[in-house]
Amino acid sequence: MILSGCASVNPDRNFAPPAAQEPTPELSAPSDIAQALRSGGYVIYMRHGQTRRSELELEAKSREAGRFSLNDCSTQRNLSDEGIAEAREAGAQFRRLKLPIAKYVSSRYCRVSQTARMYADDLAFSEALTSDGPVVKQPERIAAVRDLLSEKPPAGRNTMLFAHQGIFYEATRLTVQEGWAVVLVPGDFSRIVARIAPADWGRLAGAP
Repeated sequence: MILSGCASVNPDRNFAPPAAQEPTPELSAPSDIAQALRSGGYVIYMRHGQTRRSELELEAKSREAGRFSLNDCSTQRNLSDEGIAEAREAGAQFRRLKLPIAKYVSSRYCRVSQTARMYADDLAFSEALTSDGPVVKQPERIAAVRDLLSEKPPAGRNTMLFAHQGIFYEATRLTVQEGWAVVLVPGDFSRIVARIAPADWGRLAGAP
């Protein structure tokens, strides 16, 4: 069986096509991915769940009006009803998998933290992962994201980061769709170990 995350890309979930030069995921069988993640040593980078396309310009308009706030979800683009349901089910399957995760780190945006809480109870928040606008250009912010993606977890464990497409692309030149996860070897952005779609977590949880 091949994971759905390795087989298709939906532009409506990505808001940008995948880069033409992106490497092919090295693992695609659920049992192989589950075994690798159970052994530890990886960074799992997850983009927030599906959002309301009608709110794509909401944050920019909120900033222009001087009312944008990370503490006020009404000033941000938020998860759609479908995105909430999908993240809830995917998170439940992820918890069944009981992966060894050293820490869960999240952006402070509502759509990200809401997604992350479906997967984990103990979250830390990162200013580096909290992107300022749709695409972050500040060199120091991108360097901080690369540092997070390069940090090796303790032996036998993984690190899981929840954030955005823009800062991930700026740091790695790799893309990730809404609700999907990309598994990386810390610090190596020339490889993709696996791509995991929301529906794939159930397949991983059932893998030997």
